[in-house]
Amino acid sequence: MEAAWIIATILGGLGLFFAGSDMLTGNLRSLANRRIQQEIARVASSIPAGLMWGAILGAITQSTQIVTFILVGLLMARMIDARRALPMIVGANVGASVIIFVVTLDIEIVVLMALGGSGILMTMQRFQNWQAVLRAVFGLCLLYYGLVLLKMGAAPIAEEPFFKEMMAGAGGSPMAALAIGAVLTLISQSSVSVSLLAIAFAASGLLSFEQTVMVAYGTNLGSSIATWLLSGQIRGTARQVAMYQFSFNIVGCIVLVPLFYTETLFGFPPLMAAVQSLSDDVGQQIAFAYLFFNMIAGFVLLPLIAPSERLLARLYPPTEQEDESRLAYLSDHVAGNPEIALIMAEKEQLRLLQRLTRYIDVPRLPEAGQRARRMAELREAFRSVHRQAGIYIDDLADDRLVAENHERVYRIVDRHSRLETLEAALAEFAEAAPLLQGSAALEDIRIALIEGLDAVLLSFVEAMESGDPEDMALIQRITGDRGELMEGVRRQFLSDETVSLGREEKLGLLQLTGLFERLIWMLREMTQKAPLAITQEES
Repeated sequence: MEAAWIIATILGGLGLFFAGSDMLTGNLRSLANRRIQQEIARVASSIPAGLMWGAILGAITQSTQIVTFILVGLLMARMIDARRALPMIVGANVGASVIIFVVTLDIEIVVLMALGGSGILMTMQRFQNWQAVLRAVFGLCLLYYGLVLLKMGAAPIAEEPFFKEMMAGAGGSPMAALAIGAVLTLISQSSVSVSLLAIAFAASGLLSFEQTVMVAYGTNLGSSIATWLLSGQIRGTARQVAMYQFSFNIVGCIVLVPLFYTETLFGFPPLMAAVQSLSDDVGQQIAFAYLFFNMIAGFVLLPLIAPSERLLARLYPPTEQEDESRLAYLSDHVAGNPEIALIMAEKEQLRLLQRLTRYIDVPRLPEAGQRARRMAELREAFRSVHRQAGIYIDDLADDRLVAENHERVYRIVDRHSRLETLEAALAEFAEAAPLLQGSAALEDIRIALIEGLDAVLLSFVEAMESGDPEDMALIQRITGDRGELMEGVRRQFLSDETVSLGREEKLGLLQLTGLFERLIWMLREMTQKAPLAITQEES
């Protein structure tokens, strides 16, 4: 029964960790307006500032893993870039080292209170405008408490005889102590807990000072391995941060383990002697050793921030999905010039329009799994670019609205809203089309609707791209009212007694024809009310 409890607790911890990480990232993304991006960029704009804020985060969270995944969330939300995140990782490792000095500090109560408070407030109508913030806090608490559950699930293992024998088995081998520290940290998900256990064993005489130091070094190594395992699902730029944290403690071991043996054999450099001279208490001595490990690793890596960034970018380049999710034209550089910003905003919108043609290819994929994955990729990339562009467009409407550009700004804002609605309807059509795939009676109409919409959409994008009056007039003609036509199709199949349709087929036909009719109307409305000015200027 106890074994089942341990397994369930560990699995529950992993589930909370991954759910919290996803919730934190998603809601940080929704909060990522340009002013917040600029504020984060400002406070971490230099290496000293990044070190300071990283150290503060490390000291507050008591976990380099949590800091790492907070930064991963910020990167995935595009609120920070890798260049600013790497110094924060260095600072977080140093900041988290002070935990052993203040081990009596317990923030689990604070986390539980934040978890309960944010959960309650999320259900209250008056806090609807704070949903993204509350959900981000709730996700962070889930992430943190997931790690707490992992520690709870692994805690009984520390009481097992094999565990104590493993610690005592470090005997005269510092390398065995290093390995034991790494393994136990990997199991318990807490370098601090293992370090404190090692301190207790040292106080009882089971471990020497040197072996306890190596256990402390091993806990840093185990923490990095745990981060590597937990980041296995992360790809692209965000993985650069996780792997930098992984390499941080690897570098620390590469530097400090040989120094340890050099001092043991030759008495130089007197690093361990300096640690012992700082305090008579073995606990504080190990705390200083733990701190020095992270400080020395930081000193080694800090001058190498730029080459480290380049190396990580080569090893873990942005994924195609990441590139698709980024702005191509709008940036802070162009935002300061209203005329250029208007042009770049319309170019981003044209780029979004061009992407919509890819949605029609989704129903043509043979497998449901392929269709679901492709649709998720398309929608994630579209929403990301649309959201990021919307930040700049909102600023244009707020700060750059003058008599000369009033109409153009209004059209850009209007078009951006229409793009969001058009994308949602097109995604719904692409997801509904396969519902009729197995129907012999409706297969022809399904194909006709897909191919017809594809042709209209391609013509629409070409017309918006060219801005040619003849092309625009053609779109006006081919996007005329299709209500009567679609109603005739519905009557033909639903009223014909010779055609036997099941309930799902009838619902699928109604949904697909209704969406087709709606999409054609939406394209016509955008052509009439929100044509692109850049195409008119270029023509």
